[in-house]
Amino acid sequence: MSRKESRSQAFQALFQLEMKNTDLSIDEAINFIKDDYPDLEFDFIHWLVSGVKDHEPVLDQKIQENLKDWKISRLLKSDRIILRIAAFELEHSDTPPKVVINEAVELAKQFSDEDHYRFINGVLSNLNQ
Repeated sequence: MSRKESRSQAFQALFQLEMKNTDLSIDEAINFIKDDYPDLEFDFIHWLVSGVKDHEPVLDQKIQENLKDWKISRLLKSDRIILRIAAFELEHSDTPPKVVINEAVELAKQFSDEDHYRFINGVLSNLNQ
């Protein structure tokens, strides 16, 4: 399957990990996916999920620096996770920034409120400069 679908599943694993009252490990969150999507790139998913979790404070700081009149804690959980995934991938991969930002916009269209993809695009465009 595509990296696009793998990113989507990484988002869902991170969303699960973000839920209050959960003691899931990264591996447990990812294992929920394996039965339904055996053809995904699980090495890539694990790299994204563990990378975002390992670098979360630094990612949040970089995102916060690019938010205008917002606190990262006030963002929708879905937007915060999408921004973290993209910020991590921008910083730690050789995927072209345009692709990373486009994939984040697509995640926002799938998992966030109606027009939030514009917000995601704007923050990531600023972060990428």
